[in-house]
Parts: sequence; C-alpha cells; structure tokens
Amino acid sequence: MEIDALLASVERRARLHGRRESLRVVSGVTGALTDVLPPRAAELLAPHLPTEILARLDGRLRLEAPATCRAFLGRITSILYVDQPDNAFLARVVIEQLNASLRVISPAAFAHLVAPDLRPLLRSGRPALPRTPVRPEALTAQVRVPAVVPAQRTQLA
Repeated sequence: MEIDALLASVERRARLHGRRESLRVVSGVTGALTDVLPPRAAELLAPHLPTEILARLDGRLRLEAPATCRAFLGRITSILYVDQPDNAFLARVVIEQLNASLRVISPAAFAHLVAPDLRPLLRSGRPALPRTPVRPEALTAQVRVPAVVPAQRTQLA
C-alpha cells in the first residue's frame, strides 16, 4: 500500500492541512478501529497497514471498547480531540480510503464481527454489489412444458 497516496487522498477528502495532520488522523482512526475489533482481527489487519501507521500504533495501549458505533466514535473523539460531527466524518473518510487502498484485508472484511450499527461505517467505500435483474424470458425459454391433451369425456351408463 502506498502511504503517500493514502495520506494525500485523506488530506484532500477530509480537507486537512498537510501530511502530518493526515497521518495523525489515519493513525487515530486505525487505533480506534483496533480497539473495537477483536484482538485476532486486529492482528490480521496490522500486516497490511503501512509501516508509518504501525509505528504509531505500536506504543499505544489497547483499550477494549465495546464494538458499537457510539463507543467507536467516542474513542475517536478522545484520541483526536475533535467534536461530535467531525469524528464521524473523519472516521468515514479514513475507512473509505483504507477500504479502497487495502487489497487483501480491509476494515470491511471485519464488519461482521462488530455491532450492526457499526457495520455500515466499516463497509463504507466498498462498491455495492451490482444486481442483475432476472429476465423471465431466459428462465421460461429453457423450461419445456409437456403438452397436455385433455381426456375424452366418456359417459358411464
């Protein structure tokens, strides 16, 4: 994963003021994410993160937070010192960019491990699966219906 591309896209989308602030926000959101994910999921995600972000996460103390959206956003508020609507905005921007840039394992892969109210946030940035409409003529064209011949009516005496 290219760290400069990730930080530049976060800086542009979140309207931040430089690479240092982008790095602080990305490492803060990933730190809060590792707090709400189960320990094994955080271990699986760590090798796919850039080394600059991992270096900032290594000295951090892991706080076991409940895997809910409110706890996740509260943790971001305490790490980044931002207000209420900004924490959700920054979390969405960073998770979108992580989902777009991490190819093997991304935060969206662990959405099923957290509370249902946090799942849409972890899946942000992933394209929706395209649904192909079912064509009824394609289904009925392959089905052969046997011709039914009505039985002759006979009258019993």
